[in-house]
Amino acid sequence: MIPSDPAFHRAIHEALCACLALPPDSDAALSLIREAYTEPENSPRPSRQTDVIYWSVTPEMTYTPRPPALTAGDARGGAHAPRVHHFLPFTLLVVCYGPGCGKNAHRIRSFLYLDGKDFPRAILRKAGIYPVPDPPEPLLLYEEEGSLWRRRADLSVSLRVTDIAAHEKRRGAVQSVPAVMLKKSR
Repeated sequence: MIPSDPAFHRAIHEALCACLALPPDSDAALSLIREAYTEPENSPRPSRQTDVIYWSVTPEMTYTPRPPALTAGDARGGAHAPRVHHFLPFTLLVVCYGPGCGKNAHRIRSFLYLDGKDFPRAILRKAGIYPVPDPPEPLLLYEEEGSLWRRRADLSVSLRVTDIAAHEKRRGAVQSVPAVMLKKSR
């Protein structure tokens, strides 16, 4: 799964909602957690008293590639489709605004690694997304907005995303093994 896939975005949204104990399709979750705008100069600006969480995923630039894992794939009709497994590095940037920005950022950092049914880590793992443990503490800032200051907390989490590429051409499988008789020497 790659970040351009809608299921990827849905998994991140659901995991952040699980961190904050919100149902993913509720009005509260949809108004609080939003994907970052690609054109920040045209993005709407909520009031300073409103809590808002923006998130985005970007590739990590300081990554040392490892050789991919190659598997034979599954047998279908007597042929194997070779597959290459990669773990691609990305950074999840969560930017929280509003009076509760520090609390929300700390909650996400603390609860993102909870595992079990309907917990954030299980939601991400099901989508092939693995957060790297122990991210740094959220950075608390003040951002100027007009002549006023707005509270902001930034959290950066490294992710490893499973990418599986299957080769289109199938390899023939061995249908039967020929019997070979060996004479035992004395």
